[in-house]
Amino acid sequence: MEIDFWLERWDNGQTGFHQQAVNPYLAYFYGEKGPAPEQRKALKVFVPLCGKSKDMLWLAQGGYQVFGVECSERAVKDFFEENALNYRHAARDEHALYLNDAGENKNLSSIEVYQGDFFSLKTDLFEDVSDVFDRASLIALPVDMRQQYADKMAYLLHRGTRILLVTLTYDQSQMGGPPFSVTEEEVNGLYAENFSVTKLCFKDIIDDEQRMKDRGLSSLVETVYKIVRL
Repeated sequence: MEIDFWLERWDNGQTGFHQQAVNPYLAYFYGEKGPAPEQRKALKVFVPLCGKSKDMLWLAQGGYQVFGVECSERAVKDFFEENALNYRHAARDEHALYLNDAGENKNLSSIEVYQGDFFSLKTDLFEDVSDVFDRASLIALPVDMRQQYADKMAYLLHRGTRILLVTLTYDQSQMGGPPFSVTEEEVNGLYAENFSVTKLCFKDIIDDEQRMKDRGLSSLVETVYKIVRL
């Protein structure tokens, strides 16, 4: 999926993929079952293709440092402005960097969002990244881009970095993506060479997704994985 596709979606307000609530798997695995609050300030969570996700704000409010990348300038600015966060803007290589003023709010950790192409990110930005939350990145990519994406993750992440991956699986004859259907077999094929892959849980959520029912789906299985860089 080319960047222009997503820029057009954001510019035209076609953002049905944006969720107003914090992802429940993030809240569970990084909240209730996550590190103790005093340990979180040492952790930095990368959110690829982040849009204006509320998940980033939740992470920062919970004590985690946050690092996102998003191609749409409108989405990045909307994130800071809709959440009433003061921010500053700087240039970093070919990316524009947006940073919140963490010092003005002692209850909010740092949030950095790079506006640009995920595939042009460099390893020096990931030296202190400990975790990745991927709810809407892998499933946003067509099949011919997913191996490139997984390989880029392997290139960027250092040993021991954890990924919490959320995928959707459905009959693609009933609906075209995005979001695209990604099977367990494909996840293992994409990541097994450079990562350990553990399936944590799965659930058919179609009864809670009227929008997907309206697009023709009869089943929609959400699966969560823990993936660790070897």
